[in-house]
Amino acid sequence: MSRTMMLAELTTLLNSVEIDASPDQYQAAVCEQNCLAKPSGRSRQLTARHLTELYGLDPENPIFAGLRYFWCRDVEARPQLALLTATARDSLLRGAIVEILQQPPGTVITRDWTEKLIETCWPERFSPATRRSTAQNINGTLTKSGHLRGHVKKVRTPVEPTTGTVAYALYLAWLQGGRGELLLQSPYCKLLDCDTDRFLTLAASASSRGWMVMRRVDNVIDVDFPALVSVVNSAVSSTQAITAQEEML
Repeated sequence: MSRTMMLAELTTLLNSVEIDASPDQYQAAVCEQNCLAKPSGRSRQLTARHLTELYGLDPENPIFAGLRYFWCRDVEARPQLALLTATARDSLLRGAIVEILQQPPGTVITRDWTEKLIETCWPERFSPATRRSTAQNINGTLTKSGHLRGHVKKVRTPVEPTTGTVAYALYLAWLQGGRGELLLQSPYCKLLDCDTDRFLTLAASASSRGWMVMRRVDNVIDVDFPALVSVVNSAVSSTQAITAQEEML
């Protein structure tokens, strides 16, 4: 609602801190070191907040850990990796882009069109001004990811997925509990404009590079992510501990 997916800021920030940086170090890079060259303390704080909301900026967050893992391994994938992460963490973006990405190539997606989509999905939830800025941010985000092309007149354009984006999409689907055929039906995998054969070819490439493990029988696949499983298990354990404490209270 407040910003686009902030690809330029995210790129600069991830280049400014170590891969295992703590949440405090991300905040310090933005707010104290001003790595994003913001003009005021207030703008630094807002930028840090928006980036944290969209991406987590915590190596113990499984979604962000996955982003960081594939970000440094597939530079070409970065715009799509950022979109996948923002989609996983932002329910409004996730709800809106499903309909937009179903539009055939060549469809003109104007701000007015996206405003009407938002009103249809969430009737009377937003003021006209908020709906207008949100539509502009959604369309701007999809332009950064390559799903839309153009300045004022934005046109739906298929993207070309990479090995890293396919692996990360499978990882997000796997995190969500998808297994077997359900993995390929995930909205994250469908976001990549990729037919099944091409998708599985890129997944096999990711597996051969050691980025993931894929076992395949025809078009049915099973995947694992050994490099990231410790983060996932830690997050699950923390969630279970918090739940147990809440139940005791």
